[in-house]
Parts: sequence; structure tokens; C-alpha cells
Amino acid sequence: MKIGEIAKLSGVSTRTIDYYTNCGLLAAERTKTNYRMYPASALQTIERIQLLKKQRMSISEIKDVLETNENPQTELLVEEVYEEFECLQEKITKLEEQLKDAPSHVKFQISKALESKMVAIASLLALL
Repeated sequence: MKIGEIAKLSGVSTRTIDYYTNCGLLAAERTKTNYRMYPASALQTIERIQLLKKQRMSISEIKDVLETNENPQTELLVEEVYEEFECLQEKITKLEEQLKDAPSHVKFQISKALESKMVAIASLLALL
């Protein structure tokens, strides 16, 4: 597929695809007329790159991930964790709105109740 087709199907600009190609994240072959042709698998690679970018990985980190043939189950677990994180982030935003006008003694009680939970979250993050 040509770069325009990949861009249209992936929802990513041709400039971004060109950048990914120049960084070595996407592979393309040149035709006799010097057009870049991408394999159909490039769509999956772009989707994977976008997911890794959402996880705030650098281009070099993404390249490392793409170059290592990761276990598909690991990839699935990463996606599940990220989806759960996004869900929790939405809940936190809603709770922040609800707490915005709460009395300070209620905020203090909630803060105390969450301290032990924060230790558990820090332990989980330490495992990563």
C-alpha cells in the first residue's frame, strides 16, 4: 500500500508515517518509480505505535519494543492494564468534580482513607 492509503486507513497523517519510517519504526520498500510501498501489517504496527505512545514511551523505547518479538499475551496484558488505567482516570476526574465543593473535613477524611491505598498503588508501580 502507498503512504496515502496507509494514512487514510490508519487515521494517521502521511507526515507521521514518514516520521515513523525515518525513525525505523515502519518498513517500506521502494518501487521502480520510487514510491514507498508498505505491507498490510503496517496498519497493525501503527496501531501498536499509537498505543505505546499513549503509554508515554519514547520513540527509542517504542523501537526497542517493536524490534523484540514480544509474547502476544504480554501485549494483551499491557492493553488490558492501559484500558483499566484509562477507566480509572475517568473515575478520578468525576470524583474530583464531586469533591471540588466538599467541606474540608470531608476532604480530610477521604485523604486519610486513601493513604493506605496509595501505599498499595506505589507497591504495584514499584513492580513495574
